[in-house]
Amino acid sequence: MNETVLNRIVSLAALALIAFPVGIACIILGFGMGDTPCVLCWQERTAMVLVSLISLFIMRYGLKPKYIGALILTAMYGLYAGFRHSAPHMLRDIGQGFGPAIFGVHTYVWVMVIFIIVLLFAGAMLMLQGDKLRDKTVAWGPLNKATINTFLVIIGFNIVQAFTQTGPFPFIGQSDPVRMSFNPETIIWSTSKWPAFDKGSVRGAYSIAKPDFAEMTADSNTKVATDATVAATDSIKLPAQIEGVATGISYNPNSQLFAVVTSDNWVYFLDKSLQNVLAQVRIDAAFSVEISNLAGVAFDGDNSVILSADHKSFARVAYDPQAKVADYYANFIDGTDGVKEFKRGRFETVRAKYNYVGDIAYDAATNEYLMVTLPVDVRNNLVVSRLSAKDFKLNSEAVIAIDSAKLPQVTGVVATDNGMLLLSHSGEQLLTVTNNQVVNAVNLTGTTNPQAMTVVDGKLAVINGEAGNNSVAFAAL
Repeated sequence: MNETVLNRIVSLAALALIAFPVGIACIILGFGMGDTPCVLCWQERTAMVLVSLISLFIMRYGLKPKYIGALILTAMYGLYAGFRHSAPHMLRDIGQGFGPAIFGVHTYVWVMVIFIIVLLFAGAMLMLQGDKLRDKTVAWGPLNKATINTFLVIIGFNIVQAFTQTGPFPFIGQSDPVRMSFNPETIIWSTSKWPAFDKGSVRGAYSIAKPDFAEMTADSNTKVATDATVAATDSIKLPAQIEGVATGISYNPNSQLFAVVTSDNWVYFLDKSLQNVLAQVRIDAAFSVEISNLAGVAFDGDNSVILSADHKSFARVAYDPQAKVADYYANFIDGTDGVKEFKRGRFETVRAKYNYVGDIAYDAATNEYLMVTLPVDVRNNLVVSRLSAKDFKLNSEAVIAIDSAKLPQVTGVVATDNGMLLLSHSGEQLLTVTNNQVVNAVNLTGTTNPQAMTVVDGKLAVINGEAGNNSVAFAAL
């Protein structure tokens, strides 16, 4: 490709980028329709301006390696900015989004398309240059001058918009787009979106610590006022071969089987005496769906159980004396014969999306799985999610009403005829829930680190989680 053709192609590309995405966004959507960019929009627009500026350098000084490198790095930054902006919104319900849509697609999604085109353009230019990069310059014609003038005009509009709508330092763009205004009384300048590191995580506001079931503590502020007390007695120590902190337990009266899970991803099937392990497997956390830090287990059949991790990924397995662990090499990283796996997946929620859970239960009357959130400071809610055991999709969610100064850490859930029974680890209580409201509370004594519960012959079996010393205590219902 000769220098003249290259110069014209680069000039047209720079003209198209600055005139259409940047120019339309600023002049038509901004000054024309009153759309003010949010802080993420400004990052994307800045990347487009820089790509256009680098294209002008190529147009003026030739296709030098430093310009190609700068072009690729800037386009990658723009692609990241577009992805960062689009990620929270692309999977919303049909038609939902921020700002105006172009051909049914919102502008922050178009950003990724634009920067992919820029990267493809840079690669094509390199391929067409053959073995050598040329840095000869050519005389500028009307096209070059039109590109430069367009660039300067649109940059001028952007400067006006940026300084009037966003404000000078230390003000920064808004979290959501606001209507453009030149009236001092309605202009919004904000400093609320300055980035900050939180807990050593790059997830910012979405940095939520995973629950450590071995280190949970009591908190009197989570108690519901009550004078009723029940003591857990007749403690049975679980076999020493159970590894890790026991975090879930379930019992099926028909098969007279217990299932126990631990935070080390072990699943155990035991007989009714709780002294004999019939089969055990360790879930492979890295295979397919990531499942780690098992939080709960519930029988959904005579021999089958649902396992839930704290982040609501799940596996459905069953006790089967004929099953060979060798046949499930991709599912289990260790264990014995006697367990087979049916399915893995992820429960998707709405109100509970940013919360971890401490247990899972099965409601045979509705054929649903139940989970209750573990509240944290940034996502302080107590939500029950009901998920279909038929297609593993969300059926309903509700906020649980509770009369306590602080929301409890719920580590145990049991479905009842007219609601749920919750195990409040932090409040050391049993909570009765009817119509999504805590209607009764009973203080629970005689437990240490109560992690889950199940019903056995009319009694409540509460598991005390302690690595190497897990036990089950029984309390009257």
